[in-house]
Amino acid sequence: MDSLTQTWVNDYLDLYNYARTIEDLEWAEDILRKLQDQKDALLEEERKAILLRELLTSYDRINKQLIDIFSKLRVASEGYQTESLQEQWFKLKLMRIDVSRKILQYK
Repeated sequence: MDSLTQTWVNDYLDLYNYARTIEDLEWAEDILRKLQDQKDALLEEERKAILLRELLTSYDRINKQLIDIFSKLRVASEGYQTESLQEQWFKLKLMRIDVSRKILQYK
């Protein structure tokens, strides 16, 4: 939680305590709802950040595999070996496109 968010939460907790002290239960409940909404928003933001990191890691892994296959293709001499490598390369390219689309959704 960043300092601005933490300050906001602390301020609202202070307001909640004050509302309870003056026995304004409606106001106290409203404050609790706002805190709950903020918590849900923060959790959603964190979930998206985790997914984005996982997608970026997956993208990097796919790129490394593509480079490895490309290196193997350059030295491959037999037809069936070349075909197999090309199939793997094509599947990885499709996977990378799919991951790229998902990354763009979370940015």
